[in-house]
Amino acid sequence: ILNDLAASFEGRNEYISRLCRYPLLILDDFGMERGTDYGLEQVFNVIDSRYRSGKPLIVTTNLTLDDLHNPEDTAHSRIYDRLLSMCVPVRFTGDNFRQETAKRKMESMKKLITD
Repeated sequence: ILNDLAASFEGRNEYISRLCRYPLLILDDFGMERGTDYGLEQVFNVIDSRYRSGKPLIVTTNLTLDDLHNPEDTAHSRIYDRLLSMCVPVRFTGDNFRQETAKRKMESMKKLITD
């Protein structure tokens, strides 16, 4: 989203407006975006527009609930307050499938090299 917004400054409001027309918006890996003032402003605009539209939003993040409840500054606080108002936090735990895949590949490679 941030890349699209940065590429088209004059169409920014229409782009955000389109995001609010979707029946469901899913933001994946929230919190990993650039921490620039511009980036935070655009994230706020998207979240706030979705908040005001009253349409559902799903957000995935590696941020903890403690991170969301204790933001580092006012800019993050504004965003997190809206997210916590709109979304019900659900914590998923378990094995990291990427690490498991990497481990299997490493073991397979070691076997090929030693055989």
